[in-house]
Amino acid sequence: MDSDSRPQPSPSPPSSSSLSSPTAHLHTYHCICTSLILASTTPLTALSVRASPSLDKASILPLPPPPRSSSPSDSDDEDPSFSSQKRPRSTHYVLLLSTLLDRKPIIVRRTDGFEKRWLQRCGRCRVVIGYQLDASQYADAGEDEQEEARRDGKREDMVYLLPGGLVSTEDMRAGRGMEGVEALGQR
Repeated sequence: MDSDSRPQPSPSPPSSSSLSSPTAHLHTYHCICTSLILASTTPLTALSVRASPSLDKASILPLPPPPRSSSPSDSDDEDPSFSSQKRPRSTHYVLLLSTLLDRKPIIVRRTDGFEKRWLQRCGRCRVVIGYQLDASQYADAGEDEQEEARRDGKREDMVYLLPGGLVSTEDMRAGRGMEGVEALGQR
């Protein structure tokens, strides 16, 4: 048997030190049905929470703008002086996975008025995990945002995550946060 026919050792996985940079750590969260819902560089515990008069204490998840297209037709329209080096680098990345947005909003009565919400549901079990608000409800909305709100209605750069709707991968593996899951299907 010559040396070329011997099995070679498999490559070793990357060391944990190469993945220890703050931007390399990815936090993943699942619905209580175990479906992967969210991947983010920011843990949910670090997010801001809605202040009163909101009673739901939802975490405010800012969504990054969609990535720019790299197709040649789109690059012709871009200003050549605006290179990718001049774009601000975001340290917050997030992906909402396997979620369904309700087609019609619901109206929630609050002590200070009404709120129009589009519910975000788990794509597998349809449990509500969060919502998006109507763009017209934001006091700091400018003219351009108001125009966008008339076309679409919901604000696309923000999702409000309900407490208890998601479980981190680490907690799910350890069985924490899943105490009431067996009881959900029983009556």
